[in-house]
Amino acid sequence: MSETYNWRILQNGDLPLQPNGDIHVLVEHRCSAVLVWPENSEPSAENTILVDPCFTAAGYDHALGELARLKITFRDIGRYLITHLHGDHMLHLPSGLVGVQLRPLRPPVNEGLALESLPGHHDIQLGLTLTDTEGRAVWIVGDAILGEDWLRAWQYYWPNGYTAAEIVETWRSVARIMAQAELVIPGHAAPFAVTPDLIRDLIAAFPRARHADQCPDVRQTLQTRLASFEGD
Repeated sequence: MSETYNWRILQNGDLPLQPNGDIHVLVEHRCSAVLVWPENSEPSAENTILVDPCFTAAGYDHALGELARLKITFRDIGRYLITHLHGDHMLHLPSGLVGVQLRPLRPPVNEGLALESLPGHHDIQLGLTLTDTEGRAVWIVGDAILGEDWLRAWQYYWPNGYTAAEIVETWRSVARIMAQAELVIPGHAAPFAVTPDLIRDLIAAFPRARHADQCPDVRQTLQTRLASFEGD
């Protein structure tokens, strides 16, 4: 039986920019930072992976509380994974923090984990996939999906100035995630479950997505996932 994993959100992702273009000025721009370690093991420098460890001051304070509940500190975290090379996801810890020796995660990864290529938002956008302690297929996807609201609106981080080809690639990465994940941890929002109702809503809204006519395979992939639910 493949290894299963615990996970804990150390920093809750958020964005001032909203899918409709509004900007919530009191909201901090920060990525989701996720700690992963094997089930039936205490988290330690030998078995932990920290995904997107780019901490704001407030996010770092929250992370300290989460780590205290696990009875560890940042010094007990072994490896880190950066999902893509944008500044708000790169390794960033408070200055003056001593004794922390994070090492980058390099293939091959541990049994039960996989790195998935999810291009569009960035050429080397990666996701980390695992089966959690509840038996769910969990996808930690960085900015391949910013959050459930962005997903339902078929929106992307438009200030980055994407080409039509990159937007189409984004939708195909979204379809891959939706086809296989049961729980998604997005780059800038809370985790969400992949449900039949969500898939139905995505299928219904997809024709309004930019350049949807260039990737009809996305809708087909979603319909196949919906059929898999209905066949259960």
